[in-house]
Amino acid sequence: MNNFTGFTDLCIPTGRRAQLQPIIQEAIELGYKNVAIEQVVDVTKGEGASTKQDVIPEPFCLKELKAAFGGQIRLLNRLTIIFHDASVSLVMNRSSNLRGFNIIAALPTSDNSYQYACQTMACDIITYNSNTVNLRMNRNFYYLAVDRNIAFELKYSPAIENSSDRKATITRAHRYHSFGKSKNVILSSGATNPFQLRSPYDVANLGLIFGLSEEQSKEAIRGIPNRILLSAEGRRLGKAGVVIARRQRNGEDSDDYSDSELEKDISDGESEEEEEEVENYGTDEDADGDAETKHPPKKMAKREEKS
Repeated sequence: MNNFTGFTDLCIPTGRRAQLQPIIQEAIELGYKNVAIEQVVDVTKGEGASTKQDVIPEPFCLKELKAAFGGQIRLLNRLTIIFHDASVSLVMNRSSNLRGFNIIAALPTSDNSYQYACQTMACDIITYNSNTVNLRMNRNFYYLAVDRNIAFELKYSPAIENSSDRKATITRAHRYHSFGKSKNVILSSGATNPFQLRSPYDVANLGLIFGLSEEQSKEAIRGIPNRILLSAEGRRLGKAGVVIARRQRNGEDSDDYSDSELEKDISDGESEEEEEEVENYGTDEDADGDAETKHPPKKMAKREEKS
């Protein structure tokens, strides 16, 4: 399983290769190491619940982009599902394309769908759009989602574009703070062009405006997104995840032996120890015998005096 490190942006809307390439190049120059390309599917009409048709699209092909950037950045597939009720589970269970996405984001449009996303839905992120930014939240379900390692997303690019979206984003951020003390909040760009991207340190400063503490702002662009990616890998591949890392050599480690220690004849040392044990055992028996002759029991001493 992969170990994700570095700064992460989990929301770059999909588009043509010519549109995505300058955005990804800008992300590399700003210092991002992981970027997710977002695809959106709307199942609020219930088209996939009653038919066998797979309404979830195939993941966007990233081979050309990965080859173009030569491993400078890790590109991932993200699916955002807009849904109204729990019937979305039928769509997800019947889909064969769902497994190809690295991240699943839930976009609930009602109170019931919000509760379902927090409590039951197999997702990694709970997000919003301009129509659901003012959706009512619940403290109990918020903490339930946190316990399930689900992140709550804030997008900063709409706050840059115009004042109305800025107010809505700040309102959403303050609701995260009111209902859940901004726990498990991640900051994503949602950028559709390179000019909407900001450096990780500028995004961390934006987090202070959104009601996050300094530590939460740093975690929102690095620690939490990387843990979400690791959790998503575990969801896709199995119930548990294992990270294999190269162990650093330590001179004080007792399990590491030098060449001289490995070449040493172990049998000679063991035989010498056995001989010492036998000699000690013999001397102990002789000492016990001498003690018996020197100090006879009292009853035997009395009988000898009478005789």
